[in-house]
Amino acid sequence: MSPDDVALLKASVDRVLAVELTTGEQFFAEVVIVVDEPPTPDVLLLRVEREPDGAFVAKSATGESFLLDEICRVGTIPLS
Repeated sequence: MSPDDVALLKASVDRVLAVELTTGEQFFAEVVIVVDEPPTPDVLLLRVEREPDGAFVAKSATGESFLLDEICRVGTIPLS
């Protein structure tokens, strides 16, 4: 991840971002917490789906933890 992507993650707690993993998998997720410190810099994400009305709904009641090295990039989502 680039330093800009890490900064976006850290500034986006409680917001939904587009996430791409190094495996190529892409999804929308709400950022729950970001830990940018050794020994295991990681992020806790809650996957969400976009409804036809544009609202985001959680796909699960539990989040997933990803090492920052597992994330290729993140991005904001247009409102419309």
